Amino acid sequence: MRFRMSIPAVWALLAAFLLAPATWAQPRRNPAGPRAGRPSGPGARLGPGPAIMDRLERMTPEERRRVLDRLPPERKKLVEERLRQFNQLPPEERARLRRRLERFAQLPPEQQEAARRAFGRFNRLPEDRRKLLAGEFQGLRQMAEAGRRARISSDEFRSRYTQAEQQLLQDLSKLAAAPGP
Repeated sequence: MRFRMSIPAVWALLAAFLLAPATWAQPRRNPAGPRAGRPSGPGARLGPGPAIMDRLERMTPEERRRVLDRLPPERKKLVEERLRQFNQLPPEERARLRRRLERFAQLPPEQQEAARRAFGRFNRLPEDRRKLLAGEFQGLRQMAEAGRRARISSDEFRSRYTQAEQQLLQDLSKLAAAPGP
């Protein structure tokens, strides 16, 4: 039987990794200089996006435990759950998520921050609204720019979503349409 995650679950998983960089354990600063005695090896420094996934997957269970033990308890629990969910995805879903994370990692810092804010707003929505907006966003992503503008300007769109939701969908659509590097 093939495992399928719901659209909101995939969004939540993606958002968790997009929001993660600010809260991942980082190596302590070395007073002797930035490179002197710098930690090396698996988990020495976890950067944003796919590098996190790659490093965590390459670690032994003991190395992964040591890295995750440096996180606050609630963050550790969240990351472990997200890793479990990620590992349960079929290979093609994992590859697709990796591509999205790689694309995110290539965005300029200001666009990355805009994406983090937008995903943060998305994740704070009630589950029923997240599902509704996720479906709408999928439709918007598949449209050409003119079709997207027409949909966002429509009376049906405006009556279906609150102003905050409309703005969120517009922000997410801009990010999805942004050209890559």
